[in-house]
Amino acid sequence: LLAGIDQGKIWIDHSTTDHEQNKVFTEKLTEKGAGLLECPITGGLEALKKGQMAVWVAGNKDDYTKVKHILEASYSTVQYTGGLGTAMIPKVLSNMLCGLQVIAMAEAMLIAKKSGLDLVEFWHSIRMSAGNSFLWETCGPNVFRGEYHDSFPIDLMCKDNQLGYEMARNAKVPLELFGLMQQVYNRALYSLGPEVGCYAPPKLYEIEQKESLQAPGFENWSYTVENVDGALQVRHQNIKLPGKSETTE
Repeated sequence: LLAGIDQGKIWIDHSTTDHEQNKVFTEKLTEKGAGLLECPITGGLEALKKGQMAVWVAGNKDDYTKVKHILEASYSTVQYTGGLGTAMIPKVLSNMLCGLQVIAMAEAMLIAKKSGLDLVEFWHSIRMSAGNSFLWETCGPNVFRGEYHDSFPIDLMCKDNQLGYEMARNAKVPLELFGLMQQVYNRALYSLGPEVGCYAPPKLYEIEQKESLQAPGFENWSYTVENVDGALQVRHQNIKLPGKSETTE
């Protein structure tokens, strides 16, 4: 890529990596009169398929202005975060927050099921509560049908966790909850292998508790997302929702 880029071109990098690497690339690109924008994305596989992902953008603001129309045509939400390195912060911390919620969801579902509640009814109960989240809406159906987000393998999630650890160390912020989440993910990685999806902790807990979290009715489930006041809102498809007589489409 470096060899093929010449003056005036802009490299849009969607990788989730150590931003120090991008600083090295930027120095080399600047020598050629080119630029680099750090553009990590978020939203999940279904949103990606439908062109509904969100993107953070960091780097030279003039470069951002030049390609803003391309990004706005490709993503549902575009946010400029500042200088190089700043886009990677919300990206990595967003993934780590998701990791916390995946583990909490697995624990909550196991408590509910082993206490006699129907799993799907319990999932809907939390959807209507203050405990709901984007992750609850999307991870739950994946686990119900025995999938664990295989499109994003756990070794990549563990890589992002380590990036977050390095960020915290540099900022001198102790990682207590995030640190525990990182250890659970490492345990799932070592137990289940690097190819299992990033929703692996529920699978790990299912094995350890000898209790399945799968449930019927989600075989054809998918979702879309909408940007509502700057926040991602999930719209479910091909499942039965409370208060609706027919399956959503």
